[in-house]
Amino acid sequence: MTINRPQKANSLNLETLKEIISTMEELRDEQKARVVVIRGAGGKAFCAGMDIGQIPSSGDAKGHNVQELFERSLTAVREVPVPVIAMINGFCVGAGLELAVNCDIRIACETAKLGITPAKLGLIYHPEGLKRFLALIGPSAAKELFFTGRLITAGKAAGIGLVNEVAPNEQLEEGVYRLAREIAVNAPMSVHGHKYIINRMTDKMFDLEEKETCIISEMIVQAFNSEDLLEGKRAFLENRKPEFKGK
Repeated sequence: MTINRPQKANSLNLETLKEIISTMEELRDEQKARVVVIRGAGGKAFCAGMDIGQIPSSGDAKGHNVQELFERSLTAVREVPVPVIAMINGFCVGAGLELAVNCDIRIACETAKLGITPAKLGLIYHPEGLKRFLALIGPSAAKELFFTGRLITAGKAAGIGLVNEVAPNEQLEEGVYRLAREIAVNAPMSVHGHKYIINRMTDKMFDLEEKETCIISEMIVQAFNSEDLLEGKRAFLENRKPEFKGK
């Protein structure tokens, strides 16, 4: 499966998210499929995140619809029975990195850059999204990624467990499909069963109490209503550093 918006660094919009969901739903019922590979079109980006114009803000019905579709697309990737491999062939940022994290295996080219940047925009990430990062790389590495908004190298990403393997650029495709073939010859029921069990077990690792969920929801709403979010979006579009005020 190819995210095909190279002119926008394969950023996600409404149509792209719908395509991810429909493709995964089709594959869920496809008996012959053994492995899925997700890649970005062109040679510069796997996915540079959510299209900035569609990041939700207060009262933005379209933006919230995009966020809902994004969460559904991640669920679809996790719930499709077959393993999903992210072929990270360039920039993998924000929502693009969360998409990769929800894949089962991630292989990056050696020049790839990865990062999660809500702190650069004034957003607070949803707990479900944070949970995937915690399960994959642990709290210390997750805090560094989310606090700094820094783009890290593929080598650094491999060192903290964010990607499984780093391949030379010219060998990335060959390496990914070699792994896919290795998985594909194994017993499907065994592979599907292990994916299901591992996902269910990690889903239970970071459950929150109702009181904590309410506090977090209020923090997210405050961030969506903040002046900082508007400033972060303006700064991104104007290609300048944001000047946050904490309100």
